[in-house]
Amino acid sequence: MSGDNTVLVWQEGERERWLARAAALDHGREQPDWAAAVAGADRLGDLSLPQVVWLIAKGPEASARALLERPAVLGMRQRLDVVRVAVARFEEDAVALALSEAGAGADALGSALLPIRGPEPARLVAGWLRHLGSARLWARLWLARHPDAAARALIPDAAGRAGKARQNAGDALRGLASTGAGPVLVEVAAQLGGTAPAVVAALLDPPPGKPARSPKLPSWCGPGRLPAIERADGGGVLPDDVVARLVTALTQARLSPAPEPAPGDPELLLAVESSAAAQPLVAPVGPEAAGLIAQCDRASLAAWGRALVEAWLTDGMPAAHAWVVLAQAHLGDDATADLLAPHVRSWPARSRWARAIDGLAVLATLGTDTALRHLLAIEENMAGGPTNERALVHLTQAAALRGLSVTQLADRLALTHRLDTGSTLDHGTRSLRVTVDDSLAVHLRDEDGRIVRTPPKPVAAAFRQWKKDLLRAAAAQLGRCERDMLTRRVRPARDLSGVLLRHPILGPVARRVLWGSYEGGRLVRALRVAEDGSFADGHDNTAIVDGCTPLGIVHPADLDPGERAAWAQLFADYEILQPFPQLHRPAVVLTPAQRAATSLAGGWTVPTARVVQLLNGRWMGGDHESGRFRSVRLSCDLPGGLAVVVELDPGVASGGYNTDGEQTVVEIWVDDSRSDHWQVTRRTPLGESDAAALSEALIDWQARPVAGGS
Repeated sequence: MSGDNTVLVWQEGERERWLARAAALDHGREQPDWAAAVAGADRLGDLSLPQVVWLIAKGPEASARALLERPAVLGMRQRLDVVRVAVARFEEDAVALALSEAGAGADALGSALLPIRGPEPARLVAGWLRHLGSARLWARLWLARHPDAAARALIPDAAGRAGKARQNAGDALRGLASTGAGPVLVEVAAQLGGTAPAVVAALLDPPPGKPARSPKLPSWCGPGRLPAIERADGGGVLPDDVVARLVTALTQARLSPAPEPAPGDPELLLAVESSAAAQPLVAPVGPEAAGLIAQCDRASLAAWGRALVEAWLTDGMPAAHAWVVLAQAHLGDDATADLLAPHVRSWPARSRWARAIDGLAVLATLGTDTALRHLLAIEENMAGGPTNERALVHLTQAAALRGLSVTQLADRLALTHRLDTGSTLDHGTRSLRVTVDDSLAVHLRDEDGRIVRTPPKPVAAAFRQWKKDLLRAAAAQLGRCERDMLTRRVRPARDLSGVLLRHPILGPVARRVLWGSYEGGRLVRALRVAEDGSFADGHDNTAIVDGCTPLGIVHPADLDPGERAAWAQLFADYEILQPFPQLHRPAVVLTPAQRAATSLAGGWTVPTARVVQLLNGRWMGGDHESGRFRSVRLSCDLPGGLAVVVELDPGVASGGYNTDGEQTVVEIWVDDSRSDHWQVTRRTPLGESDAAALSEALIDWQARPVAGGS
């Protein structure tokens, strides 16, 4: 079979399984004018998304084949099933759609290419082998399934001009050879003739490497442009020629190869996005760089590295010299982390995604407490997205190296501002002590423990700055603990007495919130921290808790109204003021009947301005009504792959929101987050969703109380 032809090669039963996915596709109620709309369309993009799904699943075959010649990128969550059904139903006529979709979202949609044999998919998958997510898995599966087609398409590319295509082809062919497909490559190369046999021979048995050509270095790396580097042995500074060799060696700074195994599930075709996959650290330096670094005083080397970063930033961050960022993993210290972190946080907003990825890897590779604190701050303070996901993965990996979860790591890295060792401000013969009370108010006390209302002038400025720093740190920890409540983050019970209660800032927080032991994400019993540090139950009796028991900060949606009221009264009796809204937090607690139901009836109105505000936050709209261009169904993701969906009437106009008038809430239901929420029949009981997350979402729309709410 010629490798130049694109054909479908199915495994046993595969096409039938893909065709069966048509039953899972949702397109809403079929409208009488859809057939006419399809007949009058010139391209797939002329149709609404529900019409596209209907056409692919069960629309007229001739019209579908004609429109698939001019595919459009499908902006829908269920597009993997749409593409799989299209490929199974229309085969070669759907190849253009599959290539377009897989190219736009390799991690999620790369599996759609598995049965397609030809040069175009070969070149596409060859570029996926360096991905972090599931694209790498799909590439390997495709290459193993179509080695002859891969060889015919990629050997000429490997023999071509230097560039990305040749690099990708070489990577793919070497990967094929490592799986035992070397004889196939040799056979195909012989058939191709020309330089192909020599290219394959070099790939299978590479000759000794030639000395690398010295890269062209920027002027700001030249002699006298950067601080001198002191020798580790105290024998002066490194000569210019040695520094030049160090710079040349550092230009080879790279991220490590993608972690193995590649994520994903080939049986279920489940994908893991690159930002959520295991993240690589910065690769170790080569022998020459390691030897040169060993000659340097570490503090002096780190200062030189920071000057290198500053020079690179001043030069406009040229991509050709992005090695400067990665090199900091070998040069840097805590001050380097302090310098890099604000830039890493800002780079995504400036479309410097690759640099942000490098910066996160540098912080994780440094791995010091300071570097990990910066990673925590990035993960906590950025508004979602791939950078947050990568930061969280790096933190998870770093915490695991210490035998901890991210929550435990954050607890241990929380700054104490020396309050645990006795912070003092000295004024002449007087020593004034800085303290924090249970409400996190900062005080200055004299030797007798009395509060000094007016700090002496010599220490007033220092105290104000200290107080400002403490309040900022306290606010950050309060915010983190509240997020722990909302996201169900737990820590072992032993950490409360061993870590939190001993901490001068976390301790007052831990003593003023309601805790709960959890099993399988469900609250088992609620507890509070008693005055002596033990646990007490709702009857104010001492509760014995095993040190390994997962404890979390209870969300009020986990409590029935009576239990919640009892705890609120108990806290009031002990005059415990909570550090953030918990027991008195607005919450929606569903009744047993509502938890078993698959939807909640609406009927109340919400100002359109409020809906627009939600759309600018965590809620997502969709132009699902053909010809109306209105967002009538808004969704918000929940844990566990679910989403809560709110249907509105008349809906908010897209492309420039009009905030006038009101919206009627028609219905609220829970659905698979990968669905486009067009199905007619609701299928997920509300009780299957996380109670806390669902409550927070419903509160956004609670213009009137929902039954069971408070």
